[in-house]
Amino acid sequence: MKSHASLNVSKTVVNSLEVANIDHVFLVPGKMIYPLLDAIDKSPLIRGIVCAHETSCAFMADGYARASRKFGVCVGISGPGTMNFVPGMAAAHADRIPMLYIAGGVSSRAEGKGAFQDATLSGIFESGVVRSLVRNVVELKNKDNLQAEMRRATDGLNWMRRAQSFISIPVDVQQQEVLPGQEVSRQLYDHGEFNASEVPANRAALEALCEQYLLKSKRVAFLIGSRGNDPETARLLLEVAERFCIPVATTLSGKGAFPEHHNLSLGIYGFSGHTRAVRVINSDELDALVVFGSDLNQRDSMNWTDKLTAQKELIIFDDGFDAPAMGHVARGRIFSGIGATFRLLSEMDTNRIAGFHTVLERRKAWVAEVNQTPLYDHQFEQTGAPGFHDDPTLHPADVVKRLCQLLPDDSNVVVDSGAHRIFMAHYWLSAGIGNYFSSSSLAPMGWAIAAGIGVKLAAPERPCVVVTGDGCMLMHGMEIQTAARYGVKILFVVLNNSAHGAIHIDAISNGSIPEQFSELPRHNWTAFAASLGVTARMVERLDDLEDAVSEASQSNGPFLIEVMTGVFPAPNRYYAECAA
Repeated sequence: MKSHASLNVSKTVVNSLEVANIDHVFLVPGKMIYPLLDAIDKSPLIRGIVCAHETSCAFMADGYARASRKFGVCVGISGPGTMNFVPGMAAAHADRIPMLYIAGGVSSRAEGKGAFQDATLSGIFESGVVRSLVRNVVELKNKDNLQAEMRRATDGLNWMRRAQSFISIPVDVQQQEVLPGQEVSRQLYDHGEFNASEVPANRAALEALCEQYLLKSKRVAFLIGSRGNDPETARLLLEVAERFCIPVATTLSGKGAFPEHHNLSLGIYGFSGHTRAVRVINSDELDALVVFGSDLNQRDSMNWTDKLTAQKELIIFDDGFDAPAMGHVARGRIFSGIGATFRLLSEMDTNRIAGFHTVLERRKAWVAEVNQTPLYDHQFEQTGAPGFHDDPTLHPADVVKRLCQLLPDDSNVVVDSGAHRIFMAHYWLSAGIGNYFSSSSLAPMGWAIAAGIGVKLAAPERPCVVVTGDGCMLMHGMEIQTAARYGVKILFVVLNNSAHGAIHIDAISNGSIPEQFSELPRHNWTAFAASLGVTARMVERLDDLEDAVSEASQSNGPFLIEVMTGVFPAPNRYYAECAA
């Protein structure tokens, strides 16, 4: 047991992370966090990962949180470090990912004197800058407040509350000795504080749902959003869907919650939507659409289409503590834990219910009718379009389909922002085990490159592939050297179309902007990766992709495959029509 004499504020903070079962902290070093770095280095449980940039550091911790179902932690200096955290804070805030940001500030004795990189009220006042992006903003000005302030900073850092916190600690306070009774004790984290205690199910509402719809000969479909997208909830959802024979669609942020090869899968509804999902959910043949864990925002509601609610009962279950963005829906949500909801439904003994066998047979007949509509309407799955160049390069759809065939079903898939996001969402058929990750609400470019490293460190037992683009590589491609430095076995697939793809599609198809603003040089990302110690291969023929993936699987560290693709219309027809 460590002696109290050797325990300072920094070691106490790190000890509190150990108690929370955090095993990776993502950081960028600097003079104002020397005591914290020393404490992290001496921790027997926590591994400090040095990142190239604080924004990527925040993205990496974000990915770690999603895959571990803990919370993400990143550490940097106040001032420029915190300002670089801000894009990551915004992305985590938008997707409601529990995160802790720790900043080391100037000495408390230097405040108000024009100190170098002063970020306090007398400087740039960083606490005021981040206040709109994190729930708890803490300035630890003295060791005597350590217990109370750490308790406040860590309150809500779980997957029930989904909070984000920022704590600033002056460098001199980090070094102050903590005496007996001042340390952050283990008791503070009992009662499920970090065990993400599950929000209970609304039993009365679920009984009403069963009585009125699930146990009746009613046509019911489920729509799953981001808060229903984790491995355990996905397992329970599959049980419930099969038990009641309910077809399931997901939103883009919910992709991964249900196996898309399954006969009950409708695919994606909304952005990157599939034909079957759009036809069923927008039709008036449904008696009820039951939504779980979605805000029904612009992308998830097909640009707020009225067809989502027309001629059907819309029932919304959610366990978010924050008010959702559903002002366009003329009814409220039912507060009920998503995981607990599916657990309760999966445990229902339907064999005791008279006539339920007949209900199932009728519903199966309806599902058979539904499946006559293909997931993809091939007349709209274009490989070219008027106005697009005669491009001999690979089509992104063909690349994604082949990757889906070559990579293991249990791979954690991390996808970036751009046209490739649409191709991946549309053509990658998820195994439905909560293993598809994307920053859907804010969608910052380059997020996946860093977040994928966090995902792999949180779940090292699973293969991990990051699918990104050349525009995203320009943003945060440098982080592949972090994977190389730590020997993180991860596959980066760069779809190189020499463009900011989504914007370039608009430039070509409707002249939204001059093409010069969306074109990029044909950078050699294979050579770039090799210069950073990452083994890389360039693929220009679809038949060569299998050999490249096979070689990557034999590698002990990161591997980058650069696929030379062209610019083609993205398969987002239904969403675009609603936008128009």
